[in-house]
Amino acid sequence: IREKIKKAEDAKLDRERAKKLGETVVEPKNLSKLPTSFPDDAGSNNSGFYQLNAVLTHKGRSSSSGHYVAWVRRNQTEWLMFDDENVTPVTEEDVLKLSGGGDWHTAYLLIYGPRTIEYEEKADEGASGESNVSAMDTTT
Repeated sequence: IREKIKKAEDAKLDRERAKKLGETVVEPKNLSKLPTSFPDDAGSNNSGFYQLNAVLTHKGRSSSSGHYVAWVRRNQTEWLMFDDENVTPVTEEDVLKLSGGGDWHTAYLLIYGPRTIEYEEKADEGASGESNVSAMDTTT
């Protein structure tokens, strides 16, 4: 699994670099998701890779005064900020700026979950990612 994760991450970085250089990038068409748990243990994380899914912050000088805000990942690229009855879309950069200090938001709780890895499934691979092509007999 770790080999597939490395290949998927490297391919994604290569596409991002090419985009920054103004090159034409062909996005993969046959994306498959690697399983995040072992077949016999639904709550496990078979890759050991996690992603941040939510942050609970406090804005104020003390826990007895101030305000709590929740920041929740909506999908791979979008986050939502829940501030009482107001729900606002925010960027991942906004969430990463939650460094705390003074009257700014201080993270109280971080919630992580298994990271979903997408990879391009080749024509000769099945759902498990294993090659379905057997070695060719070249003896005569």
